[in-house]
Amino acid sequence: MDPAIAVTLTTRWLSQIDPAIRQGFLEAGTFHQFVDRQMIYGFDQKQNCLWGVVSGAVRLFVAMGEQEPRLAHSAGPGFWFGAGPVVTGGTRAMRAMASGPVTLCSIDRSVVVNMAEKNPEVWRSVAMLSIMNQMTAVGTADDLMMRSPRNRLIATLLRMAGLRHGFQGALPLKTVPMTQLELAEASNLSRSSAAVIMKDLGDKGFVRTEYRSVAILDAQALKMLLTV
Repeated sequence: MDPAIAVTLTTRWLSQIDPAIRQGFLEAGTFHQFVDRQMIYGFDQKQNCLWGVVSGAVRLFVAMGEQEPRLAHSAGPGFWFGAGPVVTGGTRAMRAMASGPVTLCSIDRSVVVNMAEKNPEVWRSVAMLSIMNQMTAVGTADDLMMRSPRNRLIATLLRMAGLRHGFQGALPLKTVPMTQLELAEASNLSRSSAAVIMKDLGDKGFVRTEYRSVAILDAQALKMLLTV
C-alpha cells in the first residue's frame, strides 16, 4: 500500500491496535472507486467487509421501523465503517452512498477470519472499531435530546463534518455533503425552522449553503454557540 494512503487510513482506530494486525489489515486492503451518488451497499445486503475512506466523502443512511431512509452521518478520509456485519456475519443495517468521487479501501471478512484463526486478538481489534462507531451513535442520540432547536442543528452539522463525536479521529470535512432538507431531518426539525437557523448562521459568517452541501466557515464559533 502507498505510504501516504496508509497514513490516511491509520487514524485513531488502526493506530491503537496491535501493529502486526494493523499491517495485516493494510496489506489485505483492496481499492474501489465510486462516482457521485453511487451505492456502496444497501439495506439488508450481504456484503461482509470493512470499509475505509481513502478520499472523498461517504453518506450513511438509516431506516428503522416505519421511517423512510434518512441521512444519519457523513464521513471523510480515515473513517472506517462496516464492522458490525464483519463480526456477526449478518446483513447491513445501513445504506452507504458516495458523495462525489470516492475511493475506498475494503478488507473482506474472509481475511479477518483467516487472520483471527492465527491471532484471536484480531476480533478484539474489529470490536474496537464497532464500539467507536457505537459511541458516535450514542453521541448522536444525546445531541438529538437537546431542547434548543438551534443547538440540535449545530451539533448535527458539526458531527456530520467530523468535528463532534469523532471517536475515530478521521479528518474533518470542510464541506458537509447534505441538503438543507437532510440537515433539517437529521436535526429533527421542520424545513422552515432549519432554514431560519441556517440563515442566521450564514449571516454571521459561520456557514455557507452551497449546492447539496453546507460549508463550515467558522467551526470554533459554532462550537462556542453550543455553550451559550
